[in-house]
Amino acid sequence: MKKIYIFTILSLFCLYVGIAQTEGITYQAVLIDNNSDEIPGVDIPSNNIPDRPISIRFTVMDASGNVNYQETQETQTDPYGTINLTIGQGQTTPESLGTFNTIDWDGPKTLKVDIDMDAGTNFVEFSEQSLTYVPYVRHRNLVADGVTNLNSDFNVNNQSLSRFTGDVYVEQDTRLQTLTADGASNFNNRVTITAQVSETNQSDIDAYPLRLQGSANGMAIQLNDAVPSRERNFVSFWNGGGEPIGRIEGFQAYTDVSQNFILDVIVDNEPSEDEAKDQDDDDTAPPAEAPSAFSVYLNNDYSLNLLLEYLDLIQSSASFGINLGACIAGVGIAGDCDDAVDAAFTLFIQGVQISLYIWYNEANVGVAFESGGADYAEWLKKYDAKETFTYGEVVGLRAGEISKSFVDADRFMVISKNPIVSGAMPKGEEVSQYKQVAFLGQVPVKVLGTVNKGDYILPSGNLDGMGIAVSPQNMRTNDYKRIIGVAWEEYYGNDLFSYINTAVGINTNDLVNVVSNMQQVMNRMQDALIAANPAYQPTYFDVETVTVDNNIKTTKSKTMQQLLMEQYGFEQQATTEQKLGKLKTIMQSKDVDNGVFKFSDMPYLQSVLENPTEENIKQYNDYYAKALENLTAMVQGR
Repeated sequence: MKKIYIFTILSLFCLYVGIAQTEGITYQAVLIDNNSDEIPGVDIPSNNIPDRPISIRFTVMDASGNVNYQETQETQTDPYGTINLTIGQGQTTPESLGTFNTIDWDGPKTLKVDIDMDAGTNFVEFSEQSLTYVPYVRHRNLVADGVTNLNSDFNVNNQSLSRFTGDVYVEQDTRLQTLTADGASNFNNRVTITAQVSETNQSDIDAYPLRLQGSANGMAIQLNDAVPSRERNFVSFWNGGGEPIGRIEGFQAYTDVSQNFILDVIVDNEPSEDEAKDQDDDDTAPPAEAPSAFSVYLNNDYSLNLLLEYLDLIQSSASFGINLGACIAGVGIAGDCDDAVDAAFTLFIQGVQISLYIWYNEANVGVAFESGGADYAEWLKKYDAKETFTYGEVVGLRAGEISKSFVDADRFMVISKNPIVSGAMPKGEEVSQYKQVAFLGQVPVKVLGTVNKGDYILPSGNLDGMGIAVSPQNMRTNDYKRIIGVAWEEYYGNDLFSYINTAVGINTNDLVNVVSNMQQVMNRMQDALIAANPAYQPTYFDVETVTVDNNIKTTKSKTMQQLLMEQYGFEQQATTEQKLGKLKTIMQSKDVDNGVFKFSDMPYLQSVLENPTEENIKQYNDYYAKALENLTAMVQGR
């Protein structure tokens, strides 16, 4: 038998063949017959084997000799004894762990080649050599048209550019030194920015971990709720200890809350006959609880206020039914039943108030600021730029400048501690020349000695930034222009001074007692003048204990019922039936253009107004008595 020797040339690179896009390693070899041919005069030691069918078996093994991949291919040498194959395009053998695409190229690999000249029945090992480079790694240009799996690190060195024209999906943590996104970027989950910024100067833009710049506008925040309530925050603030210290929250309107929703809840709370009997037997039995959705609705302060308005409506409705029933049982509706008419007017007025209450909130949807700060402050310039101030100190204000050294001042104020809003912010380089001064709200003030709630807080008069507490009874006339505010807490301790929570900017009626006392004195002086000269014509002043203007001590408006009767032309001499009939017509006209409250939706009201029989009134009274009981129970303790 002839011995076959094969000279093998390997070229390793990533290959894509035709449409199938199959990956593989090119393999090239020349088959040579080592038996010499005898030609006269010349002894040829070996010849190529041309046009010969053969079988090739390729095996890729790891460093331990384990088979990772094995395949066989049928081929034929060309006229020069050469074969050209692609490892990865053959028939996988049962010994192979998987397909060529699943080979784990991590670690050293060896390629073993077996050849069979007898059509695949007698493979003979003829070469085994290391793969010097792992395929797909050492290439200047890499093209992968199919799925590419990397089972280890992927490094792009020498500051080379990486460009992705499609989506990039990363399942694990991603760490980037610098991320530049030239297009719109979408984050579908929480984004946390942990930045150790060395700059701490709040006037320096580089002191902030998150910076938005460019465009005509800054940041937009859109929540999921169509109408965010005060239970939904647009922005919240925490301190370093994880304690919430402020927020910008929603402001709920009432478009999603109908009148029927509230009335239906009241009806749903009405017990069955058996439950009613049990409750009659047990006076302590509470009414049924409101549905959970309604309880959630009540968690909003503004919604609760609307419910309180409805409580007033139900109370006036119940009062109307009781008085109308008494009217029918007494003189009849055609007689004089003023109490029933007054109650009907009150019911109508309350319904109008509910409508306006809702419409006002609809027109004023926005956000609310919540903070531990309790005052509005403004930056005021120091009279002496070198003077130092701390919060709670009393300062004088004169011509727009502040100082503790002013004996006389336009007014006396206090340095703010933690204002919720600060106005008139100075330029960064001028901040040291200004200080935040409380204009309105609650602010701590340094006060000497004992303090009672309701005391006026005045400057101590010693130019030391301290305040003193003076009771209203001990105030002197000249003290009123020196008022800083009113104490809202007390102190009876032995400390030299204490910080007292003081309301500033609200004491606008402080001179009323002084003026009243002066008016009384002047009235007495005029009485003395009359005694001395009976012809004297006095001009008396209204005071707390004596009036001269029709017993009216203060300016007073007409009642809403009086205004209503004037607006719609009610006649005083009209009968109860006439007044109620006209009021019913007005209710119907109001319902036409009112989408948030309708009198026609109030159970049994229309039937009572149209036909006030004893049966209708009893049905009306039974409903509103139970409704009032249920609604009162709902709002108690809230």
